[in-house]
Amino acid sequence: MALNIPDSVFDKYYEVIDSTFDIFGVPCQLVTIDKEEVTVPDNNIPPINSINDHRRNTGGTRGRGTVIIREVEVFTDINLKVYWDSKQWVQVTESLVAPNAAIQTIAFMKDLQQVLSATALIVQKGVPDAMEMKFERVGGHIPMGLKQNRYFACFWKRIS
Repeated sequence: MALNIPDSVFDKYYEVIDSTFDIFGVPCQLVTIDKEEVTVPDNNIPPINSINDHRRNTGGTRGRGTVIIREVEVFTDINLKVYWDSKQWVQVTESLVAPNAAIQTIAFMKDLQQVLSATALIVQKGVPDAMEMKFERVGGHIPMGLKQNRYFACFWKRIS
């Protein structure tokens, strides 16, 4: 026997869960790396005539003729639910092993591509006098909630 649940039940569920992001959400910033081209008329970077140019540490800049490609950090604001205590985490498996300085975040599925492309996460962006805490994503995302199409969770480990 199939069980038919009216859409109004799902709508009410999503409304309640969405409101928890307003109440318990933490303002955070996603850090992504963007490549920017800067034209330099008098390029004084010495030419590197080597096939191993990509192995050299050039400090994030590379010269191509009169163009320098520079890596720039881009910050995107996002509101996430952050869980610091591993007892409150959504358990994926019984044998989940996370680093000591790890957190779990829950976000909307519409923000999934931004989170997956981010190289780091800055938590508690809006709190003055707080030390900046940067985290790096560990593993993939985990779909959550009813129908598993609106929310997801990620684990992050502390890098600074």
